[in-house]
Amino acid sequence: MNNLMNQKSTDTSNLTPIEIALGIDENGMTTARRLYEFLEMDKSNFSRWVKVNITNNAFAIEDEDFWRFVVEDETPTGGKVEREDYKLTARFAKKLSMTQKNQRGEDARDYFTKVEDGAKEKVLQMQEMSPQLQFMINMELEQKRQKEEQQRQAEKITVIEEKQE
Repeated sequence: MNNLMNQKSTDTSNLTPIEIALGIDENGMTTARRLYEFLEMDKSNFSRWVKVNITNNAFAIEDEDFWRFVVEDETPTGGKVEREDYKLTARFAKKLSMTQKNQRGEDARDYFTKVEDGAKEKVLQMQEMSPQLQFMINMELEQKRQKEEQQRQAEKITVIEEKQE
């Protein structure tokens, strides 16, 4: 996890704590290796974990939830080696973090249940407001949701265009 926090500095003002911990970048993505490191899994099992959780995941769609790419690394002896990695959407990385049966997976599940409890409390508070105020708040939330969806789609198009090049 320390390595995740020591990554190059990016604006995290729009990220949730879990997104910061997962190393979500400005495009709303992280890598399988970053997620695996966050989950504190055994480094020797990365390939098996990818196969089970990403490439053979019946609920994951390649080029929508994840994208395959190759990184060229230097070996300790100075040679070059290619290794496969995957870009993961923030949503998919969060799902994977919750499925792990270790302390990090439990931490992720706890985080999301706390977020849900907070959202439930907000809903209850909103129900006590006047109908006019509720309407105005809902309009603002819908506008924000539409803006975020447009941004997500624009980012997705950018990723697809970059992949085509």
